[in-house]
Amino acid sequence: MIRQEPVSGTLDATGCNIGVYYSPGAKGTINNAEIFGANYFGVVNNGGHVTITKSTIHDIGEKPFNGDQHGVAIYFADASSATGSITNNYITKYQKGGIVTNGVGTSATITHNIVIGLGPVDFIAQNGIEVGDGAKATVNNNTVTDNSYTGSNLASSGGILVFGGACYGSALTVGTHITNNIVLSNDVGVFLSNLDASCTPTTTPTRILTENNFIHNDAVNNTSGFGAPGSGYQAGVSDQGDYDKIINNKICGIGYTPVATPPPYLYMIDVTATNHPEVHGNTSCSKGGNGDSSVQPQTAAVHHMKAGVTVKRYK
Repeated sequence: MIRQEPVSGTLDATGCNIGVYYSPGAKGTINNAEIFGANYFGVVNNGGHVTITKSTIHDIGEKPFNGDQHGVAIYFADASSATGSITNNYITKYQKGGIVTNGVGTSATITHNIVIGLGPVDFIAQNGIEVGDGAKATVNNNTVTDNSYTGSNLASSGGILVFGGACYGSALTVGTHITNNIVLSNDVGVFLSNLDASCTPTTTPTRILTENNFIHNDAVNNTSGFGAPGSGYQAGVSDQGDYDKIINNKICGIGYTPVATPPPYLYMIDVTATNHPEVHGNTSCSKGGNGDSSVQPQTAAVHHMKAGVTVKRYK
């Protein structure tokens, strides 16, 4: 349904593609709402200014969930110049993505949300929070969990994904701040991927800041994200860009602890395919949590040059 007035209370969107839709130029507020049942999107901001607070959005996707690349709880539409804030929401049971903000002119403040994926599944690579195609966003103080892909389709799921560049047919996504988040049980905790036309990391400064996050994964579930079936890829932070900063994060768990003879390809901080990274002050509790130790970025042979996360742009 198309909405202009404030939205609150329960909205069962079963049988609809979209639960709540804001058109270009619209101003909207969603507060203390429960939205569920749509198969494509829970909330779409298509060029308006929308504030979404203290709401629960769940069960967005097909019934049952499948591998179709849709089913997003909150979507700030690509190339629509959507703006607004997404704050203090509970988002769960989405098919493809929890929060997606895409496109040049799109901007959002994403803070204090709880975003919970389906856990290990073999039919789709989910992403918890996505900022891409040149969008502007701050991603602060969120909890993002349980985005994990076990299938063979050459992908890893991302907790927080930032992507852009000619490889993806879009603008670079630059200057995103990802700070003070709790990121748990995702194949890749924070996935940064800005790639040029040859699908290698851009040499244009992207200056993304990943700082003071707690990133943890105690399982090795992924099997194909390194670029071939049987070659799993997981990382606390994976960086493909230029002059990005990875600072003062705590990265824990066997899911991100490198093994002597891969596969799987596991990294605490993966900067094997990036340019001019600034990496310091990060710590690990991977050895049983008994005291922190300095995390050094892995610099082994350069691996896959294009992000393993399956990216879907909705237009």
